[in-house]
Amino acid sequence: MNDLDESNSLRVISAEPEQIRVSVFGGNTQLDIGLPLDLPVSSFIPDLTKLVRSRDATPSDDSRGKEERRTFGVLSRFDTGVEIGPDKTLREAGVVNGELLRLSSQRALSPPTLYDDVVDAAAQLNKAAYAEWDSRSARWMGLVGANLGAIALALLLIQPLSQVQRATMSGLGVIAVVSLVTFAAIAHRSFALDDVAVALGAATIPVSATLVGVPLIAFGGYGFVGACAALLLINYMCYRVIGTGHWIFLASSLAAGLCGVAVLTHSIGVRTDIVCVVSAIVTILMCAAVPRLTSGIDHFEAPTAAVDAERSDDEWALENPFPTETAPVTDTTNSGTNMPTAEEVWARVHQAALTRSALLLGFAGTAVAAATVLLREGDVVVWQVFAFTLTCAVALGLRSRNPRTWAERIAVALPATALAIIVCVIAQHGVFPMPLASVGVLLAAAVGAVVLGLTARPATPLPTGRTTLLEYLDYLAMGALIPVGLWALGVYEHLGPWW
Repeated sequence: MNDLDESNSLRVISAEPEQIRVSVFGGNTQLDIGLPLDLPVSSFIPDLTKLVRSRDATPSDDSRGKEERRTFGVLSRFDTGVEIGPDKTLREAGVVNGELLRLSSQRALSPPTLYDDVVDAAAQLNKAAYAEWDSRSARWMGLVGANLGAIALALLLIQPLSQVQRATMSGLGVIAVVSLVTFAAIAHRSFALDDVAVALGAATIPVSATLVGVPLIAFGGYGFVGACAALLLINYMCYRVIGTGHWIFLASSLAAGLCGVAVLTHSIGVRTDIVCVVSAIVTILMCAAVPRLTSGIDHFEAPTAAVDAERSDDEWALENPFPTETAPVTDTTNSGTNMPTAEEVWARVHQAALTRSALLLGFAGTAVAAATVLLREGDVVVWQVFAFTLTCAVALGLRSRNPRTWAERIAVALPATALAIIVCVIAQHGVFPMPLASVGVLLAAAVGAVVLGLTARPATPLPTGRTTLLEYLDYLAMGALIPVGLWALGVYEHLGPWW
């Protein structure tokens, strides 16, 4: 005999949504927390923000309250930085159990406003029509405009002007530099907008270079050296005032310092071609040495424990577990209790990558300047100089494969591309086959770049045929710098008629 309750099986569904456990990084805090899969992200972001901010400041802090009203939390993936929309769920975003997320704050342009259904629908349609234009796009357009304006002002300062015009333009340049530094310092120190501060700080470099360079270049080579030294001092002062953007100031200061040393060597009496060839070779070799020279800047010092070597194990075992005297305070600066957080490790690695990219950009930019001066030295470009400068471009281009980060790759690939274009353009004034050869080089480089882009595959630990070929080409290009440089200097002509 079957009972009615036993024959009808009931399925009980819990009202609590399904959860996954993730790690959320925000500020100086890491949260290992369970979050619902099927609820919109906007429903639990305020609670996450409160948990994170409870560790960063005291509740009685007035400035913290104002900051909370002016910002809103944004949840994004830790590895890719892709933001998760507030209307999406974690399931829709593809978040899995154990994934790393980042909770960051973005400044609100205005307090959130509640609309009725009609106005909200119209706003959604307007947003869909101009999806690519947002506050970030407007910010970057403004920063690009500021840098273009600084470059235009620098070009105006280079032009020949009367004394009255020169004084007026110099005054405008000083005002522009002071204003840019002030706004950059405010953006970094008051609003934590580091990208804005870096962009505004970069705009000061061309204006500062022309302000100190145009008057001092009239004194010849020593005046140019003085201008480079003055630019180093101005860059250091701007960086100390702004407080961020060390890599852009480091790259420009390194290039200015190396160019100043090269011009000083030429002013002493060394030939121009010797200075240019040696400078190009040395700077390209330094680009290859940067990873080895900076191998330890992205690591923290290993923690150590204080050990008394004079005390044996028996003394430690027989020690009184309840001492009457207070133990002296030990130094925990480099102990296991002072381990860096995940945010500190990520910041250290990011800063190290930017430092390496600045060094690479400074060395590669100096090599481009030296090769350009060598090409412009004579009225007609000869084959020796053409071959040497093209070898420099190839060596820099192949060297851009080795760095792991995009910032380091761009720091080498961009000067290499610029040098290849400069060589092929100036080579149009060479002897007859050289213009055609330069055009062929540009076409071959363009076709090779397209082929490499189409056949690119994810990086594999095992070497492939293409990587092996590029390694051999890199080795040959670096090894050919000195022999081709000696050919450009005419050393082989003194060894006999067969050269």
